[in-house]
Amino acid sequence: MPTSSHQREHYGLRYMMASAPAMRRLKRGNNSRLHGSKNWGAAFLLMEYLSQHPLPPNRSVLDVGCGWGLAGLYCRKRFHSAVTASDADPAVFPYLQAQADINDLTIDTEVWRFADVPDDALAAADTLIASDICFWDDMAEEVYQLIARAVEAGCGRILIADPGRPPFLAVAEACIEDFYAELVPVKAHTSRPHRGYVLRIENA
Repeated sequence: MPTSSHQREHYGLRYMMASAPAMRRLKRGNNSRLHGSKNWGAAFLLMEYLSQHPLPPNRSVLDVGCGWGLAGLYCRKRFHSAVTASDADPAVFPYLQAQADINDLTIDTEVWRFADVPDDALAAADTLIASDICFWDDMAEEVYQLIARAVEAGCGRILIADPGRPPFLAVAEACIEDFYAELVPVKAHTSRPHRGYVLRIENA
């Protein structure tokens, strides 16, 4: 539901549009290099999935490739998760912080590329989440290797949302074969409909 001309609220989480004055001010002096320029749609797919399949409360969540951080903030607000949000581009964190501030939330951040996420961070996470992280062909192997390391480290649950791009579907096919993953169709309705998938791996 709209809260202002530049803010929305869905799944109980307030968020600012790219057109919001606060976000426009950030863009003038803090340009993101790696597509951290807006709220990407797959975050809503992940929130829709989690609204139907809630996480246990007060667990640890690692949000990789977090961008503006909506999915991690949703976990923080809805499930009281201890969330670490990571991204290769530190320029996204002021946007994430702005989103956190309007929800009165706190969240930890780390500058990590997929290959640099420490094994102990993967092992410590009860759930790894991600959305819109596999949009180029050459990212598929990086994402697959991150998932494989998370499985090996003992991360209990892995949830990755995507609208269904070919690189993501290639990763999903490999994970179904190697890790008994499931590919779950999801529809989310915000100010516009979003359709895609959540790749789910239960590693308990």
